[in-house]
Amino acid sequence: MNNAVLNWFGPDFSALNPLLQRLHTQGAQLNGVVNIRFGSGIAGWIGRRMARKLGAPTKAGKVPFSVEIHHSSEKLTWSRTFANTHTLTSEFYPVRTYQQGGYWIESSGPVKMQLGVSTKGGNWQWLQRSVSILGIPIPALFRPKVYAGKAIVNGLYQFEVKISLPALGFLFGYSGILHEGGEKLIE
Repeated sequence: MNNAVLNWFGPDFSALNPLLQRLHTQGAQLNGVVNIRFGSGIAGWIGRRMARKLGAPTKAGKVPFSVEIHHSSEKLTWSRTFANTHTLTSEFYPVRTYQQGGYWIESSGPVKMQLGVSTKGGNWQWLQRSVSILGIPIPALFRPKVYAGKAIVNGLYQFEVKISLPALGFLFGYSGILHEGGEKLIE
């Protein structure tokens, strides 16, 4: 099978949990509930504005969530839908290969992030390297720090996304456990 994830990882693809391997060879639509959280004070205010721009709810709490994952030989595409309302689509383009110290460029509208990958424990953890808006690099002091990862826990797809700023701390995040077609991703 020729897809961007397999081509990028090469022989190291086998380091991923077998269920993450399946997800990234076949694609999927995963559904569940996410818990949306915001920082306090000014950080929460900024986090709510960021959530609004991403199409996420601006109230903390649990909401329905789905993500469609598609592959081609050139890219990986994630379309996330919060509360059955707004869909945020990101395209991930590989640069070099995993063995060559490569990375992915996530493109969501005018924002682009350069992301490395860790496969520690068979999981997939994005490692943010840089962020640019409209092609202008954001200096580390002002750059939102994004933590994002996915793992298989008890046959279910578990993920977390957290966004913070160096001077303010935690702004906004969401996490949850998703399933495919109402079933566990049984090994």
